[in-house]
Amino acid sequence: MSSLEELTMGWMRYIAMALVNTLGVVVGIILVPAPHAVAQLAAETEEPVEYKIWESETRLSEYGRTSSSLDRLETVRENPQSVPQLYELRDRLQAQLDQVSGPPDPLVVQEAWQYELQLQQYHSWRKALRQTESRIRNEEKASQHWKQAAELALEAVEIGQYPNPTVKDWEMAQQLWIAAIDSLRQIPADSLIQPQAIEKIVEYQGYLAIVTYQRALASQPEAEPRATTGEIAQFSVAEPKFPGFALHADVNRDGVIDERDKMRPTQWSLSAGPLILFNNDDDDRSGIPDWSDRIVNGEYDEADLAQIHFKISEEYQDADIYISVDEASRRRINMFQKTLGGWKYIDLSGASPLEFSPTIILGVEAKQFADGQWSGLVNVKAIARKNDTEIASDQIQMGVAPWIMSPNTAPVSQIHISDRGVNQDVVEAVQDAIAPTGTPTRITPGETVWMRDSAAIGYVQFPSPDGLRQYNVALSPPGGSDYASSLLGRNFGWAEIGEPRELDPKNQWLDFYGNLNVTPPLPGYPMGRIYYGKADGETINPDILAFLEAQQVQWPPVEIDTSWLITRQVDELITFVPTASGKPLMLVVSPQEGVNLLRQLAQTGYEGAAINRSLSTQTTVRAALNNELLIQHNLRLHRDKITPLINQLKEEFKLDDEQIVEVPAMFGYTGYAWWPNPVNSVFVNGKLLVSDPRGALIDGRDYTQEDLQRRLAIAGLEITFLDDSYYQNLRGSLNAGLNTTRIGEEQAFWESFTQQLGQFSQR
Repeated sequence: MSSLEELTMGWMRYIAMALVNTLGVVVGIILVPAPHAVAQLAAETEEPVEYKIWESETRLSEYGRTSSSLDRLETVRENPQSVPQLYELRDRLQAQLDQVSGPPDPLVVQEAWQYELQLQQYHSWRKALRQTESRIRNEEKASQHWKQAAELALEAVEIGQYPNPTVKDWEMAQQLWIAAIDSLRQIPADSLIQPQAIEKIVEYQGYLAIVTYQRALASQPEAEPRATTGEIAQFSVAEPKFPGFALHADVNRDGVIDERDKMRPTQWSLSAGPLILFNNDDDDRSGIPDWSDRIVNGEYDEADLAQIHFKISEEYQDADIYISVDEASRRRINMFQKTLGGWKYIDLSGASPLEFSPTIILGVEAKQFADGQWSGLVNVKAIARKNDTEIASDQIQMGVAPWIMSPNTAPVSQIHISDRGVNQDVVEAVQDAIAPTGTPTRITPGETVWMRDSAAIGYVQFPSPDGLRQYNVALSPPGGSDYASSLLGRNFGWAEIGEPRELDPKNQWLDFYGNLNVTPPLPGYPMGRIYYGKADGETINPDILAFLEAQQVQWPPVEIDTSWLITRQVDELITFVPTASGKPLMLVVSPQEGVNLLRQLAQTGYEGAAINRSLSTQTTVRAALNNELLIQHNLRLHRDKITPLINQLKEEFKLDDEQIVEVPAMFGYTGYAWWPNPVNSVFVNGKLLVSDPRGALIDGRDYTQEDLQRRLAIAGLEITFLDDSYYQNLRGSLNAGLNTTRIGEEQAFWESFTQQLGQFSQR
């Protein structure tokens, strides 16, 4: 790595860290075309150098050449791939021309056909020499632009290292990065270094975006501190101040409001206090979530309301009764009053009185989950006024029920797959595989191929008179998902989370839900613990993280290094499967075990067996082991990435050694699975659906399949290997092409948390 590259890369890491620590997100990264695709187009424009020689003459070189004979001349095509090769070709062509000093003399050549062939040879040499000299000038010009860009970038980097850069400093750095990018763009499209120039443009665009953002920050006054959610707690009271004027809700979460709910906590928490449901399902099947219409649509919608019973004694019968909520919650909830004419929408500003009754019944629904902007706490206040004088008041605090992510180990109520027309074999294979379990399949024609990336399907829990009630909720990724919204229905919610952002092309898959997962229940984490991938200082979308943190039940998360994977997604590295003992197994990819598996095959005499059968990477055991670069690459991956990962997760997840199963896998240099990755599996009610690894066939049996069967024997699962070559050829897997609706935990989340764990913290 050059000194310039070391400076620029180190400086970018520094700036990114500073932005993450102070603001929570790096913004402004400019999206440009993926460099490999553009480089490939550029390479196709290069013209080979052609010239002709006598068939009997010695060939000039051995690199990059194809040839064909034409009578007694041979056409030679050379495509030098470096500047030294261009110089060498130019010198050889010049030497050939110097030997003949000029075109053939017709008076000396006896035969006309010999003259014609010699003349063709002479002119082909002249043309090839001119073409080679032109390409040399082209490369020299490209080199000058590259050097100029590097010098400009070095100046910009040095400005970024100033102790306290001013607005003018950032402006100068901005102009330098723009000039450096412009210089790289001057490199001709057919230059040998054009692919590297495109890569460097992508890198410099990122630096330019950060400098532009820093300039904007330096130009703005310091923002005022935002109020913390902890300030809301002052509104919560334990006992009504005015006898005969009291709000009552389902404090103990048994689904009924009765005498046992009169004892109210001083502070709402995950384990105590009335819950509000984010009413995001579609009970009347109108195609929109129920919260959005300000109407209670029948008994199913009524069941989604959190009720408040407001008992008022006779002394307040002549008073006007008003209801209001804290300002942060006013636009985030709907409230209704139950009247003889049905449920009536209430103005929450406190300007209009309620319809008086000795017992007023209110119904509350949330219009969103808690997120980074709202704690989900709602402070409801009732006031009695007579002659414009407040004579009584009461308050109660409620909280929105959290969204809970489902782990891969949970029972499945439905499996989802897209019918793309060309993947019929996979669709039918999945249906056949899960048929014995009785699990229904939801097939969506023409929907996105990557179902797992396009929706995170979890659930919510809510108390009811009949016991614990729960239904599934699908989250769209930032930017939306037609697939996720199509799941909306009665007792199936849907919500949009966050805003899309621009990322470096190589990190673009970080924000999709294949990069978000949750463990099964673990010690200290009764609802599981969130984990996700991190690469180059970026994680999954910060809006998603803020949302998950606000839910609290599966927080804090674990960040996992996925920077070396081409997808940057954590589901490529680990997954969990259930066992009969109740202690889940964590499957983790193991490049070292992948190499060991190949060595075992070679040692038992199966060096010639084919692996990666019918895939683009098909080869033999012998050829794979002879590829020393590939073998050493995978051993280094295991040493530098997987071993630290296992140690990290063993500590974070409190796992025993016997709960960790290393699964043989190998990866290419850019981080793609070299054979179908068995860790990318889907558990469906006793069955484990796994991509067919296409291992060596020994006596008609797949050696890699049988190896996985042995490793997972303790789990007692029935493993079904499916041909997912359709997804593999798209650099994906069966896991990415499927999604699942899973059943939530039988125990309510509030029964799993103590008051101390559930207490809202100030942040």
